Amino acid sequence: MWNPTTRTTSSPSYNDDCLNVLPHLSGIDLIFTSPPYNLGNTTGGGNGNYARTASLGSRGGSGKWGGGDLVNGYDDHDDDLPHADYVEWQKRVVRECWLSLSPNGAIFYNHKPRVLGGVLVTPFSYLPDDIPVRQIVIWARAGGFNFSPTFYVPTHEWIVVIAKPFWRLKSQAASGVGDVWYVPQVSDTEHPAPFPLGLPARAIESTDSMLVCDPFAGSGTTLRAAKDAGVQAIGIEKSERYCDMIVRRLGQESLFGGVEYGC
Repeated sequence: MWNPTTRTTSSPSYNDDCLNVLPHLSGIDLIFTSPPYNLGNTTGGGNGNYARTASLGSRGGSGKWGGGDLVNGYDDHDDDLPHADYVEWQKRVVRECWLSLSPNGAIFYNHKPRVLGGVLVTPFSYLPDDIPVRQIVIWARAGGFNFSPTFYVPTHEWIVVIAKPFWRLKSQAASGVGDVWYVPQVSDTEHPAPFPLGLPARAIESTDSMLVCDPFAGSGTTLRAAKDAGVQAIGIEKSERYCDMIVRRLGQESLFGGVEYGC
């Protein structure tokens, strides 16, 4: 577990809660992450009924998730906080991410708009008011799963780019990636809610980031993308089982100069 007393620019990964680790990190150029979405707390939609969600997987694809695997929940997280508690938690996490960035850094925060109690709740609700949003990138998925008579089934998610004033893409040409990313969701995965490798890979490839972090590392998708790009990365994951997935995914190699892991 993590127990330092000062911020550091070293690049291991940690089997711990990200709120225990992030206050000790600095100099991060790019954070690409997707937190749990609190899908167990729902009103008027299909997200909270996980058995129904699983059955819909074959109809429209299960959104971000493969085969309705989230029916079994996360390893160390119930994903059903009261909404106000969830909002406060996410604001704390984003704040610590912001403080850990380099002067040229940015956060790519993957989340989704939701309808709760008949009202749209966007990822803006989870961000501190004083942290500047640079852009919204739309992740256009291949279908959706949350069928409900109260709204059209969502088939996209947001990647909120929260950037320091001096953050830039690596070139003018890199801007041509555009702000709508058509990347199919993954399926048949061991982790219940992975995002596709193409998302962090696209973010890393279009920037000059030298140090990448994912505070909700999950099965290690961001770390894998960083390794493939030859970029250093820090992963934080509180589930020991998911840390084992990361180790397997990264091939149990010596990754000094690439990605290191301490799970």
